[in-house]
Amino acid sequence: MQAIESLSDLFKQLQGQYRIYDMGCCLSKLSSTDFQAFEAGQKAYPLPWLRHAWVGILLWPQAKQQAQATPTIWFLKFPLDERGQLIQASRDEFLNQLLETIGTNMLDQAAASEWAEQLKHSNLAFTPEQARMAAFHAHASLVLEQPASSYYTAVSQYMRSNQLDQNWQKLGLQGFADFAARLETHADWHQQVAQLPAPVLETLAVQLENQQLNHKLARAFIERGQSSSVEGEKVTCLRAVSQTPDAGSRQQWLAQLMASDVITGVEVLATITSKCSNDLLDQHLMGLFLHQCAHDQGIFNGLVQELMYRPKLRSVVLAAFRAPERNPRLIQAIGSLMGQSQS
Repeated sequence: MQAIESLSDLFKQLQGQYRIYDMGCCLSKLSSTDFQAFEAGQKAYPLPWLRHAWVGILLWPQAKQQAQATPTIWFLKFPLDERGQLIQASRDEFLNQLLETIGTNMLDQAAASEWAEQLKHSNLAFTPEQARMAAFHAHASLVLEQPASSYYTAVSQYMRSNQLDQNWQKLGLQGFADFAARLETHADWHQQVAQLPAPVLETLAVQLENQQLNHKLARAFIERGQSSSVEGEKVTCLRAVSQTPDAGSRQQWLAQLMASDVITGVEVLATITSKCSNDLLDQHLMGLFLHQCAHDQGIFNGLVQELMYRPKLRSVVLAAFRAPERNPRLIQAIGSLMGQSQS
């Protein structure tokens, strides 16, 4: 038997199948190749958040047993070093405890239950917030070829109705997660976006941030965000379109949000950091972002330090620090941040 030195090694010996998700800023699939390279210290974690890799792991028996199987689910947060790479000692301790408790028989229900109880006391374990948990279960049901929740039908019917201001209070969060995960099966409903009550808009947007919206749907959310004078609603719409392939429309809106003489709200800046950070690979947008953050030193320090942990963004941030178009406020904010880092 091959030596087990990582979770990836363990999963290769699994008598079943597995899937790994990033659970940090949004829900997205991680390839087994990327996760293995991360564990081996060959590359930084691609999507760090708060200096951790937030991972959801779904394990299940072979395909012919899927319908009857209860999957094994782990939620783990691995600490990262200053380069965004795994601090391997934490993973090794977890792996050793796992092997001592249940060995490689992770899909045995009795063994899995025993480990689940021990996992509650692990420093690496975490419980996703409610909306992210709903999204995970929605995606898991698709992978396992299981039906959506009992809340799904009501949400689907509501989204097709012409009476969006009625009966939305009874709709369940899991139904919205199932609807978002099955977005491709629903006909265009972009015309509904402008009429959605604010609570429905927010609940749906939190689920859509895990999906790639088509152009019409993304455009509808951007237009609602642009027309709103409420910062919270702008944030909601920004979250909804954060993963859409239509990056051009989103980036144009981001430029409008940050180019204004009015100070961009901290909620918007925090959302850009967590949900739209890839857009900041654009040097112009990064410059606008830093100038807006510089209005408050605390906000600047917190958000910029978070970006510095993103493997692809660190060099863009440092280049913006040297850009000739920096205004005096930004120069001062950079100086304060660097002084704090060196003290």
